[in-house]
Amino acid sequence: MYPFTLPDYQGKSIVNLMSSISHSFGKKHSYTKLKSLNSTELKKFKNIVLIVVDGLGYNYLKKQKDSFLLKNLKTSMTSTFLSTTACANTAFSVGYPPQQHALTGWDINLKETGTITTILPFVPIFGRESLSKSNFKMNQIMDIKSFHKGFEGKCFTLIGRKISNSPFTNYVSSNTTIIPTKTYKNTFTKLRKLVTKKSTGRRFIHAYLPELDHLAHQEGINSKGVNKIFWDLDKRIKKLAQSIKGTNTKLIVVADHGLIDATPNTEIWVENIPGLKECLTIPLAGEPRVRDCFVRPSKVKDFEKIVKTKMSKCCWCFKGEQLIKDNFYGLGKPNKKLIDRVGDYVLIMKDNYILRDKLANYGKPPNFHAGKHGGVSDDEMIVPLVVIDC
Repeated sequence: MYPFTLPDYQGKSIVNLMSSISHSFGKKHSYTKLKSLNSTELKKFKNIVLIVVDGLGYNYLKKQKDSFLLKNLKTSMTSTFLSTTACANTAFSVGYPPQQHALTGWDINLKETGTITTILPFVPIFGRESLSKSNFKMNQIMDIKSFHKGFEGKCFTLIGRKISNSPFTNYVSSNTTIIPTKTYKNTFTKLRKLVTKKSTGRRFIHAYLPELDHLAHQEGINSKGVNKIFWDLDKRIKKLAQSIKGTNTKLIVVADHGLIDATPNTEIWVENIPGLKECLTIPLAGEPRVRDCFVRPSKVKDFEKIVKTKMSKCCWCFKGEQLIKDNFYGLGKPNKKLIDRVGDYVLIMKDNYILRDKLANYGKPPNFHAGKHGGVSDDEMIVPLVVIDC
């Protein structure tokens, strides 16, 4: 029906992996288990260690010949829609996709705050002061139950020190022991100590590594810098696996999404498309690769005509409600907040196009950030499942 890659929530997505993990710790999950890694197999292991390498796409990994991760690649999975950290990495923390957690991208139109909010740092798009200082709380924005509560075992979250005590981290990692880390190198040190530490019960350990994604945004996924950090991560994961051999640990390495490289020539600005800005009630939300557009009722026909005649080369256009019905965001009953956050129309960018707009305080950045994600290309949507028995 749709001419691009969609999440396969029926047993081949990262959400299904979380279902397998949940069931292996004795807690039911409403999504089916991952077909390629069942909970029965996971139950055999005392420690389940989930390492999320932000931005490590399946197609990228397949190019890294002779790497340790490639040698231990089991299969591929799909990300969520959108294929972005706010949607997909949140799924690793809360166990469910946007259909349930209702986060729809990096920038979300929140009725609760009266702003378009950059959700992970919890700041409005026009500034950098946390909304917590204005007495907004994350439990007013998210209302999903704790994923880890009820696990038959102890849960741990290893995450960067700068965000380890953020409102978002504290909310999605509730009922886990949060262990702050300095760098990804420090993460591997703490992982090794934690796994080798004696324990009477089972443990689920979730470690988040953002560095590859961060550098890919700046330099591009195919840059020398990203290649260098990949091979260092590969070396350290191999060393970790060797150092915890004999601990009855299932080491699972995954990603939330992959990336593509955009160029200044594929960067489209709302302001440069005559009539488009006048159709919108508020600025764009979502991600540069998938845009939530909130359209004036009196301008619907104008909006549709502009997109069809001036933007068809660079994007597909769908009604937001239809994407929810067609299970882009997940299965089952949608979170009540989801319909408010998905645009009246959703523009999904083709090829390596991105769509942006400007607030009145816009300042041109010194460098163009090439690496992008959130879209529906295989490079963005397909992620690896690496499994190592230790």
